[in-house]
Amino acid sequence: MEAIVLAGGFGTRLAHVVSDVPKPMAPVCNRPFLRFILDDLQAKGIERVVLAVGYKQEVIRDYFGAHYRGMQIVYSSEDTPLFTGGAIKKALQSCSAERVFVVNGDTFFDVDLHAMQRESAPLVVAVKRMKKFSRYGTVQIEDGRIQAFREKQPCDEGLINGGIYLVNRTILEDYPKDKFSFENEILETKTAEIEMAAVESEGYFIDIGIPEDYAAAQETMKERAPINKAAFFDRDGTINVDIHYLYRPEDLKFIAGMPEFIRKWNDWGYKVIVVTNQAGIARGYYGEKEMRALHRYMNERLAEYGAHIDAFYYCPHHPEITGPCHCRKPEPGMIEDAIREFDLDPAQCILFGDKPWDVEAGEKCGIKSEMIENKENEDASKTKRE
Repeated sequence: MEAIVLAGGFGTRLAHVVSDVPKPMAPVCNRPFLRFILDDLQAKGIERVVLAVGYKQEVIRDYFGAHYRGMQIVYSSEDTPLFTGGAIKKALQSCSAERVFVVNGDTFFDVDLHAMQRESAPLVVAVKRMKKFSRYGTVQIEDGRIQAFREKQPCDEGLINGGIYLVNRTILEDYPKDKFSFENEILETKTAEIEMAAVESEGYFIDIGIPEDYAAAQETMKERAPINKAAFFDRDGTINVDIHYLYRPEDLKFIAGMPEFIRKWNDWGYKVIVVTNQAGIARGYYGEKEMRALHRYMNERLAEYGAHIDAFYYCPHHPEITGPCHCRKPEPGMIEDAIREFDLDPAQCILFGDKPWDVEAGEKCGIKSEMIENKENEDASKTKRE
């Protein structure tokens, strides 16, 4: 799944509170608010994020780089403000999925993305029921379809636009403007031309756009920023039988007992994180698209055992082809990224691998590391593809 996050906001109403970063990077519980949004998207299966950036975009680029929690991060840059519609239109040009989620970078809304995907309309809006409010406009719905968006006014109870959309990738291709408001010029004026579905969610919602709610977020978001513990796993030879450059789902074979072992770490409250050298990408045997498809399939198979992997980190390099890097084990780069991005305490983590360089990488980060040996790898090595 693919998502656009609108992260180019100036944060004018927060200027006297947070003045040196873009609004989505405003610190909440000592971490950028944008991290909460990306953490949520990654946990719900988003694999690729397009960050629509503008004001002080270098702050966002320097912080997140090209990957975060195993997700690919790309940037759609605005040289001048394009407003929400223009930002979405431009960012959609960097997307490849037929349907793309769009998320406001200053709003956190816990929504079931799969429920939104079950709707077939070209534009799906996540809505939230609120009571006694005047800050938001309301959404008029009939039989699950949006009939109108009403202006802001005092309201005892109603549904509001939660700022998360699922749109067809081509929905704005023919729109003549490059600078426009998505809310005013598409949502509010095109309900008769574009079928719009609504999906109501009872999930937690907060918009940090005004100082009062920004201050409230410092308390309400605390439970979403815990210090985590993790069980790290190498992939080939540790979780699955090593057949040398595995990338086809039909070639996946779990090592006996490993799905059940992973489930135990899930049940014990550990994040389960894979850190894997994937030199086959550098060698041209397969691409990142194929690798991500394999990882999706691996989690589908693990679900049959009640297990799951929370994130996959990979090194696509080979020193003879791409030169030295800091992420290929025994270098600790992948593990260091996971520690930072998941707020891990190394003393509460453990790593399992089948090669000395797995153990070495873990120990460089202060993580207890253990090497696993099994006969299945020895048997497979006799028939591996060179």
